[in-house]
Amino acid sequence: MTLPKGFGSGGRKGGSGGSGGESRDDIERMIGKRVEHMKGIYYLGFALCWAGTAGGVFVGITVYPWAYPLPSGVYALSVLTVIEALGLFWILKIVNEKPYRA
Repeated sequence: MTLPKGFGSGGRKGGSGGSGGESRDDIERMIGKRVEHMKGIYYLGFALCWAGTAGGVFVGITVYPWAYPLPSGVYALSVLTVIEALGLFWILKIVNEKPYRA
């Protein structure tokens, strides 16, 4: 892979010195923040998603109690919380995977 000017062993001191001149640090610096370091954003997204779900259930059981009774709302919130938690689990699992290098 060819890196832009200013990246790699020829572009700055302390480069990788490899055959192509690129290292993981150079690529990370060029692209930006790695996904492994964004866990706070994933947790914030999960919290906001859950708050939206809880808000929707709250509106359902308070504004439309004849169509969405409390036991049904609690059940829906429980099931959706599990689904959202599984989504967060899979996001974190994929983010923490190490790339396979042949």
